[in-house]
Amino acid sequence: MRRNQLVWGVILLLVGGLMLANAMGIKLPNGMSPTELFWPALLIFGGLWVLIGVFFQGKGEVENAVIDLQGAASVGLKLNHGAGDLKIHSGALTNEFAHGSFSGGLDHKANRNGDRLEVRMRPVKDVFDFPFFGPHNHINWDVSLNAEIPIALKLNLGANKSDLDLRDLNIASLDLDMGASDTKLTLPSKGRFHADLDLGAASLEIIVPEGLSARIHATIGAVDMQIDETRFPRNGRYYQTSDYDTAANTVDMNIDAGAASIKIK
Repeated sequence: MRRNQLVWGVILLLVGGLMLANAMGIKLPNGMSPTELFWPALLIFGGLWVLIGVFFQGKGEVENAVIDLQGAASVGLKLNHGAGDLKIHSGALTNEFAHGSFSGGLDHKANRNGDRLEVRMRPVKDVFDFPFFGPHNHINWDVSLNAEIPIALKLNLGANKSDLDLRDLNIASLDLDMGASDTKLTLPSKGRFHADLDLGAASLEIIVPEGLSARIHATIGAVDMQIDETRFPRNGRYYQTSDYDTAANTVDMNIDAGAASIKIK
């Protein structure tokens, strides 16, 4: 039986039982109607369910999946993730776009549009999900991507911990939207690409490989930002590597952050 079916079943039985007792004219010893117990009983049940969720974590099944490249010359990937651990790195085979293990399940679609493969990856969720109540399965993903194919990568990360090792990947563009997450991002070592990073209450460590020149523009609020200015000296509105304009491998990075902690090295 699915967890949410159990929750709804208990709630419906509680409501129905109290309504039946009231219709039958049953009174409590103190003269109160049973229906007057509804809200206190519901609050007690909800509190117990929250405590169960704090001390007991579910163990979800691990799903192994492969996404075929379908002969595409480039890929656009939109990946949503939260409430768990996410690892992204190279390692997919030549005829694959991606393979990996997905604890908590994977919902994905892959459609070929001309020479481009459009891929969407997100967790499997129940229709009636209780995100803040009760025991739940962490969404732990380990994803290997094809290192030879240009990838337009768009990541939407919720309350998770991520290790994004893009060092060996061919990234055409990077769009990272982070909520309350803790992320380590290693940028690709080769190529010329744009990175757009949008942070909420997040912690982000960015590693810029040797040989990759960077231009960094930051629009920040209450942010603790640490940047290695020996590598990226300030140049007007930007932090910029001295050889950025002539380098073969570059990243043009734009950071928009609220209450975040950012470290760039």
